[in-house]
Amino acid sequence: MLFGQIPERCYRCRKLSPANKTCKSCRSSSNLNTVQAVTVYEFIAKDLVWHLKFQGAQAAARLIARQMLPYTKAGVMLVHVPTATVRVRRRGYDQARLITRSLSSYSGLPCRTLLGRVGQHHQVGASREQRTTQLKSAFRVINRAAVEGAHIVLIDDVLTTGATMEAAARALKAAGAKQVDGLVFAQA
Repeated sequence: MLFGQIPERCYRCRKLSPANKTCKSCRSSSNLNTVQAVTVYEFIAKDLVWHLKFQGAQAAARLIARQMLPYTKAGVMLVHVPTATVRVRRRGYDQARLITRSLSSYSGLPCRTLLGRVGQHHQVGASREQRTTQLKSAFRVINRAAVEGAHIVLIDDVLTTGATMEAAARALKAAGAKQVDGLVFAQA
């Protein structure tokens, strides 16, 4: 592993929490059971994500997925958190989708595109409150039948406040997902 691990903790309040479970006090306002971050968003990890997102280095998605591989488990479906379509048009690809496809290839776990992005707000630089407001109904479920009763692991590159992943989890739970967990490469 190229990157140092971070302690097991609640993704939201960052209190230590076994197996990265959402802590009791945060659980009432989150649909995420656990969120695992591979590393901290700094140094090499930050450079790798930056090159993937802003320099067209799509091969970085495979490197990121390799680092995420030890955190996968059987019996789950991998689903990427969709990037705003304006960003996808500008880049020519969705970095979270590339990471998820690579992770699926390495792990043998199924991956599905089950979410569509409705909102087009840029989250970079926004506070948690702004992100939460912007993302109230930012995602729609594309295939309810595939979601119902499924254990889904949401995949993304970076977790900042968790508002984006929470909005995606909320849509999946409302569509009948049994459990939603998160797996991200880095946490800011």
